[in-house]
Amino acid sequence: MWNLKNGLYIEEEFTKNNILNFTTTTLYGDLKLEKNRNEFLEKQFGIKNIVYGIQTHSDNIEIVSEKDVNNRFYAVDGFITDKKNIPIAVFTADCLPVFIYDEIKKIIGIVHAGRLGLEKGIIGKSINILKEKFNSKTKNILVAVGPHIKKCCYNVDLQEIAKKQIIKTGMNRISFTDVCTHEDDFFSYRKDKTEKRMLSLIMIGGSGINDR
Repeated sequence: MWNLKNGLYIEEEFTKNNILNFTTTTLYGDLKLEKNRNEFLEKQFGIKNIVYGIQTHSDNIEIVSEKDVNNRFYAVDGFITDKKNIPIAVFTADCLPVFIYDEIKKIIGIVHAGRLGLEKGIIGKSINILKEKFNSKTKNILVAVGPHIKKCCYNVDLQEIAKKQIIKTGMNRISFTDVCTHEDDFFSYRKDKTEKRMLSLIMIGGSGINDR
């Protein structure tokens, strides 16, 4: 179940398994800006380096390890890791941030999925990587889709496309937020053509928001 805590949307099912996860709201500003991002992550979570990509609405997914921390990957819109304490992240402003977790093998993934990425099957591809490269079982995988633009404000039902793509892989454990980035406290490209972005991040290990 998704909940809003201190300006962050968090999937509690992940959190109870010691998986740090969140999508920010406008409360923390534009986190595509390195200075803002670094200050936010270090203050709230003690995180200094993350793995992220120069997103191009591709279906490219990287499996990452310790050597990739603080790397920027060009034309990569998704990451997977089975290593602890490696924060993997994507930026969104209406697109879907998709969180993936194998609760038995302790593997995580995160995907930036807009209309073009969905058309290329990026979510299904990421789930299949877990199944094929890590021998994950679909019954052990949970997919959580964070805040994104809903059909009320966009002529394409991105959530329904994502749901069908996920189910096609044999999965049925799917969690969606009930908020729309066009209407709520988020940066929305469709609403005002902003270049500002929310940050969605997942990491094996880590606690909730730091109270400092």
